[in-house]
Amino acid sequence: MSGTTTIPQNVIQAIIIIIAIDKLQLSEGSGGVGTHKWQDWHWTQAESEFWSSLRAILEPLLELYGNRNNITTAQRALVKQTIKSAREYSKYDVNGHRLFLKIAAFGDNTDWNIANIRFGTALAKDPSKAKSDSPAMLQPSITVKKNLLREMELMVRNPQTPKSSKLPKGMKFAKVYLYIGTEPPKNMNQYAFCGNASRGKLVVNFSNMNIPTETKQYAYFIARYESNKGELGEAGGMTFAEVLL
Repeated sequence: MSGTTTIPQNVIQAIIIIIAIDKLQLSEGSGGVGTHKWQDWHWTQAESEFWSSLRAILEPLLELYGNRNNITTAQRALVKQTIKSAREYSKYDVNGHRLFLKIAAFGDNTDWNIANIRFGTALAKDPSKAKSDSPAMLQPSITVKKNLLREMELMVRNPQTPKSSKLPKGMKFAKVYLYIGTEPPKNMNQYAFCGNASRGKLVVNFSNMNIPTETKQYAYFIARYESNKGELGEAGGMTFAEVLL
């Protein structure tokens, strides 16, 4: 067990993993509705809340970090200090909370893969699982570029290369999912696949959709990568806009 945690040295990859772990630890646990993954891992509630606080700081800065023209020196310093805090809090020694050791001990293959854990798991001799071309390591960002009458144009980007429309190495599709309603969906199952982005762009037309007009309706979008092997990655952050009918 060398190093302090499994958090990558690359800043953007570190942010992506911290966000992915938070989504995972807050998902439903083995006890069913009302339980969470962090309980399966034997994390305490305080440890769970601390990890969520890291995500709350880092997630809004993820896309900014890839563009030096948009992020301030103070924001960069905050990102690096927050990642340092994650390493210090979760490290293995007597002063740390051993968060990754707990995931290794009590998690499953999916948990280990998303959390980038090799030591003490069945993935220890399978380095391909942790390569950057694994969809578990990549979460596309999605934004509404244009909001027109009955139509929206979406832009999907890899946060590691925000100025490029190319798919990351090993990825076949950037898949976009949609939910329409007056408030955000409560779980991932409410989203429906609406198309694959082409060259980082997808135009969604609402003309043939049965959308209520009595109240304001909003379109909520997420995106996730599918690898050449057919593996689906974690969804990135949600974006939304009012549907103009």
